[in-house]
Amino acid sequence: IALGLSSVNYLLRFAKWELALGWLDIRGGSGGLHPPTELRLPRSLQIYLAGLSMSVTPGKVGEVLRSVLLRASNGVPFTRTAPVVVADRLSDLIALVILALIGIADFSEYLPHVLAALVLVLAGVVVLGSPRLFGGFLNLWAKLPVVGGLAERARGLVDSSAVLLRLRYLVVLSAISVVGWGLECVGYWLILTAFPGVEASLQLCVFLWSATTLIGALSFLPGGLGATEGSLGVLVARFAIGVGESVAVASTLLIRLCTLWYGELVGAVALALFMRDPDLKAAAREADAAEEPPPKT
Repeated sequence: IALGLSSVNYLLRFAKWELALGWLDIRGGSGGLHPPTELRLPRSLQIYLAGLSMSVTPGKVGEVLRSVLLRASNGVPFTRTAPVVVADRLSDLIALVILALIGIADFSEYLPHVLAALVLVLAGVVVLGSPRLFGGFLNLWAKLPVVGGLAERARGLVDSSAVLLRLRYLVVLSAISVVGWGLECVGYWLILTAFPGVEASLQLCVFLWSATTLIGALSFLPGGLGATEGSLGVLVARFAIGVGESVAVASTLLIRLCTLWYGELVGAVALALFMRDPDLKAAAREADAAEEPPPKT
């Protein structure tokens, strides 16, 4: 059941991807080394799922692989779609804060920490969603030695970020994320209460899973590894009835298998299928041939 709930969460997050591509008017593709083709739904789903293979990266920033694959498949410029991943992560963080606040009623001592996380997330939304602030940040970045040249390449992110982080769009993305992450909270509750002698309310599990996932995300450790597991194991042993060390460890490992590592497996399969696509290989060969210099006479 937990795997099924995680699968529904991934489909809901795919819906966010599709909405964002529509808002950026990317359904037909544009630009690139070869003429763009129509982005069909199965291809879009394959690209989205392939991005899950990069979940074990700091802050899941590796999921911008989707933009790389979309560039290769449909010729859409990387800078047009990379902000989709940013908006996805910010809306996920907002959803996790909302869920943590829903479950925090009996754990008011943690309220300042959750509110601090909310302030950080909203600050990111304000900066990245404002062309003036984001552009100013890039201007400062451009003055740095060694990495300053990357700022010019990143300027293409400004317009797409401003579109996706508009309030009405961010509300929709965050609402979908609340439902998706809420399903994972239910999955954790089902896993935890399946152990004999354990008593834990759904509200408690919503708080535990959302808060510890938030800790892992803000730690910027790859996939939140260590931060999520450690905090979840400690908190569930403290607050749930009948949870000893062995149950805390086992339930934590099981929910991570059903979420993070399940997603990694699905993503790896999708990426392998994408790379084996004969049409994609043909397009890549055409692009390479177009870039080769003409023979000398």
